[in-house]
Amino acid sequence: MPLPLSPHSQAIADFLAALDGFPVLQGPRVRLRGPREDDAAALFALFGDARVTRFWSRPPMQDIAEARELIEQIHAGRQARTLLNWAIADETDALIGTCTLFRFEAAHRRAEIGYALHSDHWGRGLAREATALALDWAVDTVGLHRIDAGIDPDNQASRALLHRHGFLTEGRQRESFFVGERVTDSELLGLLASDWRQRRAAAAAAVR
Repeated sequence: MPLPLSPHSQAIADFLAALDGFPVLQGPRVRLRGPREDDAAALFALFGDARVTRFWSRPPMQDIAEARELIEQIHAGRQARTLLNWAIADETDALIGTCTLFRFEAAHRRAEIGYALHSDHWGRGLAREATALALDWAVDTVGLHRIDAGIDPDNQASRALLHRHGFLTEGRQRESFFVGERVTDSELLGLLASDWRQRRAAAAAAVR
C-alpha cells in the first residue's frame, strides 16, 4: 500500500487528476496549446529536421504518419495524466515547436521539462518564452517544488537557455540514451520553485 501523501502533494495529485484538456498559456509572442490533427504536417517538419533532432532521443521522422501517431500519443498521455505536451504556436496559431512537462511525481512535487523549436525560429528567444510559460504554470498553478531537465552535454544552446532560467547543472549520467546506434550521456539540471520566483522577480525589477 502506498504511503499517504502530504496535504500539498495530495493537492497536486488532485489537481492533475482533475485537469480537463490542455491549459492554454499565452505569452507576448507564443502560446502553448494542445496539439490538433491539422498540426501533423508542422509536427513532421519539426521532428523531421535533423538539426532539431540532433540532440533528441529519437532519430528524425521519416513519414508524416509518425507525426499523426505522436499526436495520438500526446493526447493519450494527457488523458493518463502522465505528461502535458503542448504545441508552441506562433501569432498565426501555427505549430512551431513543442514544450512538455512529464514524469510528474506528486509525492515529491516535481516534474521534468522538455522542448523543441523548429530551426527556422531559432535565435529569437521563442523557446525561452515558451518554457517560461510552462514553468510559471508548473510553479504557480500546479504548486511544484522542483523541475528537472536532461540534455545532451553537447547541446550548448539548450544549456544556455536553462541556465538563463536559473537551472543548475547537477550531474551527468554516462551513456544513458541511444539515438539509433549512437549512445550519449545526459547532463542533469534542476530548478527549484524558489529559484524561479527569485529569477522572475529580478527580471521584472530590471525592466521597471
